[in-house]
Amino acid sequence: IGVLLFAGMSAEGVMYDWCVLYLQQDVGLSQAQAAVGYAVFSGAMALARFAGDALRARYSETALLAAGGGLAAVAMAVVLLSAHPAVAMVGFALAGAGLAPVAPILFNAATRVPGVSPAAAIAAVTSVGYSGFMLGPPLIGSIAAATSLTAALWVVVLMAGLLAVGARWGPA
Repeated sequence: IGVLLFAGMSAEGVMYDWCVLYLQQDVGLSQAQAAVGYAVFSGAMALARFAGDALRARYSETALLAAGGGLAAVAMAVVLLSAHPAVAMVGFALAGAGLAPVAPILFNAATRVPGVSPAAAIAAVTSVGYSGFMLGPPLIGSIAAATSLTAALWVVVLMAGLLAVGARWGPA
């Protein structure tokens, strides 16, 4: 559960810290236009989180985690391959919606780990998950310095893909 949360929070942190620069530097938008990308990602994530309980009532947490990770991975891959402003905005919205259920689902799953108190499970998973939020963005900076920001942002695709594939081992 911690590894999956690490992947999800890494991807989320990278989007928060690097999407505007990507839109400016690699897509060619102005600073004001690029800032809309951040708002689109964040807004879609917020809307999807508000819808999360209704989705969890209808679908299993495993299915939502796998679908969300897959959606975020595919959306970001299309964004990076196209480098087109409109595609990037739609892709950022889809990535935000895909990553939105990760933390709520995995925090909830941690409380159900047999033999571990919910408080201890949340503390452990939070420590691992938030380290992804802290380590993911600097990792992107290091990769971008050695290659390019576009190349570095493929880490988001990788982390979201890990969520999609690893979903079967997360929620119980």
